[in-house]
Amino acid sequence: MQQSQPLLQVPWTAGKIFQVMFLWLLAFWALGYFALPNSLDLLGLERGDLSARGQALMHLLLDLGELGATLFILWRCLHAYQPLALGWFRARLRPLRSWLCPALLACAFFPLVDLAAARSQGWFPYDKELWGPNVLEQSLASGDMVSNAIYFVVVTVCAPVWEEAIFRGFLLPSLTRYMPLTAAIVVSALSFAGAHFSLQRFLPLVLLGIIFGTLLVRTRNLLPCVLLHSLWNAYIFWQLTCRGTVVM
Repeated sequence: MQQSQPLLQVPWTAGKIFQVMFLWLLAFWALGYFALPNSLDLLGLERGDLSARGQALMHLLLDLGELGATLFILWRCLHAYQPLALGWFRARLRPLRSWLCPALLACAFFPLVDLAAARSQGWFPYDKELWGPNVLEQSLASGDMVSNAIYFVVVTVCAPVWEEAIFRGFLLPSLTRYMPLTAAIVVSALSFAGAHFSLQRFLPLVLLGIIFGTLLVRTRNLLPCVLLHSLWNAYIFWQLTCRGTVVM
C-alpha cells in the first residue's frame, strides 16, 4: 500500500506534528501524575483508599480531562490551518455502504489480535501497569454495578474518541506528507501502542492500530475507527467480566 500523495492535504510541517504530539503527551502525563494526585491531596484523599465507585469516578474524570485536552490541543495548534475545511477529522455515519463493509472486514482480524494478546501475557507475565494496580479488575471483582457501568463508559465512549482523534485523526494523515502510506500506518500504530506504556499490551495494540489505520485509509472516515475501537474495548470488558482474563 504505497502512494506518492498525502492521504489528505497536510498544510503543517513536521515541527507542528511534533508540537501537537509533545503537548498531547505532556497533557496526558500532567493530568495523570500532577492534576489528579494534587486534586486528591486537596480533598484529603488517598487514591488507594477510594472505594470502587470512587476509583471509577476518578477514571471517568481523568478520561474526560484527556478528551478535553486532546480536542483543545488539536484546536489550538491547528485551527489557523482550517483543517475541517480540508476534510480532516471527518466522521460521517452516512452513507453506511461507504464504510460498513470495510469495518466488518476489519472485525475479521480481531481474533488475530486476541491471539497476540493471549501470547503476550505469556511472554511478559510480570509486566506491571505504569498506573499501578489494575483498578478495573478490582472493580469487577467487587461486583459493584455502578462502578462497572462507569468503567464501561470510560472504555467504550471516552477512550476511543480521544485516542482515535489523535492517532488516526491527526498523526496518521500528517505522517503521509513525509513517508509512504504503509509506513505512516505502522508508525502511527507503534505510537498508539507505545502510549499505553505496557509490554504485555504492546503487540496487540500495534495490530489494532494497523487495523484502525487501514480502515481510515479505506473509508476516509474516522467514525468507523471510533466504533471498532469501542467494540474492541467492549469485548475486552466482557472478557474481564465473564472470564476474569486480562487482555488489555
